[in-house]
Amino acid sequence: MSGNSIVIAPIQETYLKPNRPKTCSIAGYVQLRTDRTYSSKGGTALYYRRSLHCGPINIPPLTNMEVTGCRLAMTGHSTLVIVSVYLPSPKRLLRRDLRGLFALGDAVILFGDFNCKNIRWGCPSNNDNGIKLDEL
Repeated sequence: MSGNSIVIAPIQETYLKPNRPKTCSIAGYVQLRTDRTYSSKGGTALYYRRSLHCGPINIPPLTNMEVTGCRLAMTGHSTLVIVSVYLPSPKRLLRRDLRGLFALGDAVILFGDFNCKNIRWGCPSNNDNGIKLDEL
């Protein structure tokens, strides 16, 4: 495996639907996905190399976030939980959603589109979600 190859890829706003389960499959990768069924757009996915010691995880019920996650076991290290997160822009960032995700393991990494804006991160302005995330 070369030093710059993609090993895990979290994807947001997939637009994928359950009636096409093989859509966007990639050779050599396992695809995990959580399709939005109640309206268009949205959804999350996570791809990981078949050679990894990785597997899907059960996500607790969340109020405003769409997520897909996996557990990655590594020799000599603790298990990592990797989560692809999408928070649709009209939705509020809820602490209980974040707490539910961080409770999935001792080492949890969240990747995604939180639709949080804050000038501390180089955004031209703040939004309520960005202020809340910065405070956390």
